[in-house]
Amino acid sequence: MRKMRLLLPLLLTLVLFTSVQAQESGITITLDVPQFMEDIVTDELLARFEAENPGVNVHVEASGFGVGGSPAVDIEDYLENMTEYASSGDVLFADSSFAPEATRAGLFLDLAPLTSSDPSLNVNDFYPAAWNSFQWDSGVWALPISFNITTLTYNPEAFDEAGIPYPNEAWTLDDLANAARALTETDANGNITKPGLIVMEGAALARSLLGIGLYDASTFPETPNLTHPALETLLTNWIELEEEGIVARQYSGNLLDVPMRIGGILRFGGLEMDTIADALLPGGTAVIEAQGFAVSSGTQYPEQAYALAKFLTTRPEVTNSFFGIRPARQSLVGVQPELQAGPGVFIGLGSSPEQDAFIDSAIAVALPMSELRYGEYLNAALTSISEGVDAAMALQDAENSVIANLQTAASYSETTTVVVATPPPPVVLGEGEVSLNFGIISFIQPLPNEVLWNQLVEEFVASDPQVGEIVLDLPGGRFVSGGSAADSMAEQYDCFYLPYNNVPELDTSTVLNLDPYLDADPTFDRNDVVGNVLSQVQQNAMTWALPITIQPQVLSYSPDRFAEAGAVLPEDGWTTDEFVSALQALKTITEDDPPFQSQGPGGNYLLMLIAAFGGLPLDYRTDPVTINFTDPATVEAIRQVLDLAKEGLIDYQEQVQGGAIAITIQVGPGDDLPPITTQSFLGFGDLQIRRIGENPYQMTSYPTGTRYTPLVYDITTGYISATSENPDACYRWLSTLARHPELFNGMPARRSLLSDPAVVAALGQDTVDFYSQFDALLQSPNAVTFPSPFAGARLTSFILQSWLNRAFDNYVLRDGDLEADLADAQIYATAYQECVANLPLSDPATDGPGALQQIQECVTAADPSMSGFFGGR
Repeated sequence: MRKMRLLLPLLLTLVLFTSVQAQESGITITLDVPQFMEDIVTDELLARFEAENPGVNVHVEASGFGVGGSPAVDIEDYLENMTEYASSGDVLFADSSFAPEATRAGLFLDLAPLTSSDPSLNVNDFYPAAWNSFQWDSGVWALPISFNITTLTYNPEAFDEAGIPYPNEAWTLDDLANAARALTETDANGNITKPGLIVMEGAALARSLLGIGLYDASTFPETPNLTHPALETLLTNWIELEEEGIVARQYSGNLLDVPMRIGGILRFGGLEMDTIADALLPGGTAVIEAQGFAVSSGTQYPEQAYALAKFLTTRPEVTNSFFGIRPARQSLVGVQPELQAGPGVFIGLGSSPEQDAFIDSAIAVALPMSELRYGEYLNAALTSISEGVDAAMALQDAENSVIANLQTAASYSETTTVVVATPPPPVVLGEGEVSLNFGIISFIQPLPNEVLWNQLVEEFVASDPQVGEIVLDLPGGRFVSGGSAADSMAEQYDCFYLPYNNVPELDTSTVLNLDPYLDADPTFDRNDVVGNVLSQVQQNAMTWALPITIQPQVLSYSPDRFAEAGAVLPEDGWTTDEFVSALQALKTITEDDPPFQSQGPGGNYLLMLIAAFGGLPLDYRTDPVTINFTDPATVEAIRQVLDLAKEGLIDYQEQVQGGAIAITIQVGPGDDLPPITTQSFLGFGDLQIRRIGENPYQMTSYPTGTRYTPLVYDITTGYISATSENPDACYRWLSTLARHPELFNGMPARRSLLSDPAVVAALGQDTVDFYSQFDALLQSPNAVTFPSPFAGARLTSFILQSWLNRAFDNYVLRDGDLEADLADAQIYATAYQECVANLPLSDPATDGPGALQQIQECVTAADPSMSGFFGGR
């Protein structure tokens, strides 16, 4: 305590000095927020703070979400990441990545001296569990702004069908296990197809059942304590449940279709929520998942940084946003934002009255997020127990790991100094120079190749006679409500990039027709654009977007695994016979795991394989789509592909779950990838690409057949806003981007670039050779292109494939009658298509909710079992 009393006068002296300094000369503090918050923390909002704090200016930076990683996995990597984060701003967004390891390392300012001496801070206004969520070691490490709650979510209908009572706060682990066992689904052979319980927050469940934390509060600083006999029993029983298959920690399907789930409360606007309910965790508690703002230990202005963090906790624009179900301050519950958020941002998604009542009751007994500290280390203990290690020894090892990591963090603080980066000075434009405001939508944030982007910007600005600055902006978490993404982006930017083709949904009045620019560009040749890409970015014979790259959906294979199995490499593509032979050879080395596993969204890979085997259940070459579910050649091709799944050569996941097409995206170390997998670029190179860069995987095409050559690709596109004051400069910038496919991990949209030495050097000869092969496939007379999940026809594909996928599921998972199910699917799909053809409104992107309701009515009219297909409230 004596050390704390000495620290306070020193801190107040520093605060007084910086306050006077701010009054005299003005200071700038940097606020670092996740990119999804950029449209929430507006200039107008920050102007309120600056008016209340004369002499203080706020500079906003945006970084990725979940920046730290896990100290339990790699303490050195965690501390390095968190140090970089603490250096990026004075005030920093805080979430579950804030852990004792980071604070012991001295990376963040202890706010306790400031909060305890602040008479204007009403601590009692905060929900107690939210207020305590960032507190440990007698310190206050962040001020909370909002929170979600970890509970037990369940499907009452599934419980009713199983004839078991609903969960309640008195449940034990045995009660949970018995319910999971009764709710687990199996196929005709008794194989588990869906576990009864998915546990996404295991530490929360363990803490609730134990009734105590994994730390010793009687020590300072607090020491870890994982060696509870009750915890040994709990983890041992838990592994038995996982081995039985009735419980899992991961799930790739629709969460609304899971019988029981332990995780954050689901509150999805626009989805059917009547099928789920919430209960307290076994043990009678819930756990707060808090978000807040911390202050870097490297700040030069602790008082001003603290004032900004406190200010943000008072603003409903921030606290009632989409990432929490409640504001941390009780006085802000239900308060509408005073200021307008950025375009398309949802503020307060809302929940049902029943869910609101449950949330209120759960908050009353909820534990703060700080009670889960050191819970991440239980995963290592579980792994050890599953490998036969005694539970007591596994927990002792886990506790030793915590102690070692905390010691590492303490030593780290002695050798590391956090220095907050100085905000860059504003660019001073020369006479006649202009600034371009350029928007980028990316599925990965921050940009994995941000250095290359900044380098290209510098080169372009240095060489362009007019452009003195390009401001890159990533509106990553902004939700587009009504209209297309391009329409919304056109309101905010001079020009912008989308990782897909938005022209089919585009309101062409919002962007410029690019034909005059293309015709005047001596470096552009329409015949040089690959495939029919140029026609896909046109409406009414006018070009509204510049194709930047195409992103093929292809296959990835491991040459090492092929060599191990003695399989022939598909270096120049392969036929269906060669594909099957490779699967059979690879099966000899993958044991129980199928050698082919899809990692991409939706079931396109099945349609691709079916086409290779000679079937075309949905022919997208016609408008409307031709439905061929019962064509004999199609039925035979479907059977051949699905039989590969039945034989264990293709990993088949249920395609239709709760009315939605399943999405399976594997996230994990590259070594876990199977010998053959799908790969989808998604605009900037998704996790698959990054792992392929780290592991010996090569690209190849889907197999080709005698009738069809199946292809799927996205088109990444650039647009110029109709309101841009510098459209010529925008076109020059977009044209430059199109000549740098390395920025997008994609194939150039222009064929000539495949022989450009700079492109070959940037992408590598093997990649360019594959792109040349893919270009040849695009020109094949048998080429059949399927819509990507991000293409304009995605809604049509989604609905028509739902009936097809239901037949697939029934055949593979339940030994159903394929011909009969396909005949039914043909009837439903045809009836739906005929109904939609007569609708006055047909595009939800441009016509709003009325169109979606009419489409739902057509779905239900065609097939009454599909009522509520889109959900809704």
